[in-house]
Amino acid sequence: MLNRAILAAMCIGWPKVAILVASIMVILITPVRGQSPAVSGSFRYTTEENLVTITEYLGPPGQVEVPLSIEGLPVAKIGARAFRERGGVTGVSLPASVTHIGDQAFWGCDNLNFIVLPPRLCYLGKEVFSYCGRLSRVEIPPGLTEIPTATFQHCQSLYEIVLPEGITTLGPQSFANCEMLVRVSLPETLTVIDQGAFQSCGQMAAVRLPRALKRIGNSAFANCEKLRDLTLPAGLTQLGDQTFLNCRQITGMVIPLGTVQIGRKAFQGCEGLAKISLSSGLREIPERAFWGCIDLGEISLPDSIQGIGEEAFRECINLKRILLSRNLSRIGKRAFQGCGNLQSLIVPATVQSIGEGAFAECRSLKLIDLPIQFLTFSPDIGLGLTEGVQARPAKEP
Repeated sequence: MLNRAILAAMCIGWPKVAILVASIMVILITPVRGQSPAVSGSFRYTTEENLVTITEYLGPPGQVEVPLSIEGLPVAKIGARAFRERGGVTGVSLPASVTHIGDQAFWGCDNLNFIVLPPRLCYLGKEVFSYCGRLSRVEIPPGLTEIPTATFQHCQSLYEIVLPEGITTLGPQSFANCEMLVRVSLPETLTVIDQGAFQSCGQMAAVRLPRALKRIGNSAFANCEKLRDLTLPAGLTQLGDQTFLNCRQITGMVIPLGTVQIGRKAFQGCEGLAKISLSSGLREIPERAFWGCIDLGEISLPDSIQGIGEEAFRECINLKRILLSRNLSRIGKRAFQGCGNLQSLIVPATVQSIGEGAFAECRSLKLIDLPIQFLTFSPDIGLGLTEGVQARPAKEP
């Protein structure tokens, strides 16, 4: 550095040397904060803008108390992966100064059974408590607006969660595979339950959905095999794919009038579903929507329905009566295959296409009304109708 200063002095003249040397010295002695981690006690940390971020826990197993400050500066953040896979940690107390917890901060702390979250917490990263197998209860402070992706995924001992007002979104897989979760309290501010949020919460029997809820994502309650008490709010507009897949104990459901879409396989495997009322805003029954709903005895499709997807009602073995939409235009492949108790069916003249095997294995079907174009050939060809079914022309609208 001195050699450079001499060269610079030769170029610019000796009178300015003092200013140049002073500038160099300032650069040399000014610390660059936040770039090099330091260690204090059991914690590695960095500082930035006079705030401390804990980047790694270095201490022994057992209960951990994160300090309020280090070197006179407040501890504001728990950094990403700071406690990741610290299997010996059994409890953590965070100071009131902490406002941020980074991605996977406590991921895989499989002996963590309690944690005290600070009251000013305003940010949670992704997968913060994933695979904390012994975490049984967490109180979420106000100030958060979202429970991010996989926050509590695979917390297999978590049995109760109370979410404060202000939270609007439950992120993907936020509580997925919480096998012991039985009590859930959702805030009235909640508008979105994203994909897989409660997937495979096998002990959850009931949940009250808030009135503000607008969307339930793909597989949100899939494989919640004990779920039976659930009412969809009036403002709901969308049900995703496989929303209630294999929810075997749901017995009835009313799809609100404002719901314009239900996804593929939305109720597939809901064996106990005996009654369902569909929204007049729906345009389609998507593929496999009710496959295997073996207790479903009858259903009426509103006149807004224009299409029935492939295998939509397949293996609804106790379905005896279905009233089709008067504006129906298409029926997908194997749509009613295996509906062994269906005795008669009126397919409206508006239907323009019927997929292969649509009525296969409907062994009790004796009478069916079909559009005239499907009677110009033997109607059992392609449609899967069993021998002896009486087919007659559908009445024109």
